[in-house]
Amino acid sequence: MLALATVALTLALLLPLAVLAEVRAPRLRGVLSAVTLLPWVVPPIALVVGVAATFRPVAPWFLSSTFALVPFYAIWAMPFTYRALDAGLRSIGARTLVEAAQSLGASTPRVLLRVLLPNLVPSMVAAGGLTTALVLGEFAFASLLLKDTLPTYLVVYQKQEAQAGMALALTVLVLTAVLLGTVVRLLRRRGLGVSTTGL
Repeated sequence: MLALATVALTLALLLPLAVLAEVRAPRLRGVLSAVTLLPWVVPPIALVVGVAATFRPVAPWFLSSTFALVPFYAIWAMPFTYRALDAGLRSIGARTLVEAAQSLGASTPRVLLRVLLPNLVPSMVAAGGLTTALVLGEFAFASLLLKDTLPTYLVVYQKQEAQAGMALALTVLVLTAVLLGTVVRLLRRRGLGVSTTGL
């Protein structure tokens, strides 16, 4: 559920901005690229402490929910999501498609829903796969906010049952690799060339 919510949030935030930067304001592409990298400059502990100090007096219910992790995961996944969407927009020639559709009389919502979104499915699947893999393996935010997620459970379980914990961790690793391999194969079927090793 955390992975699905994070994918939905990152796509809702970055898809309109990526389309705007590609179609209307190409100069924004560099700014967006730099802004989406900023979360990786700030250490997770500084991000958690700053947000917790802000929201604890204003909205304590936000930090008490497990879904409080979703904004942190979405911020952390921004570099992957934006780059996947940007590569997809460039590969389909989004500006040319928009101009062609508008010259045929299509409205802006129709261009977005009937022209761009169907062509961006491989990029959105790639962004979703990368974000899901990040959520399945992210430990720092969950640990700092004292939330029970898969990574924190694996750490606790490995302390109690070392061999079984390692087996479970290996199973999660293999399932994540299979998920990413499935995403790559889907992208290749859609005609998007992806260079990987071992998939």
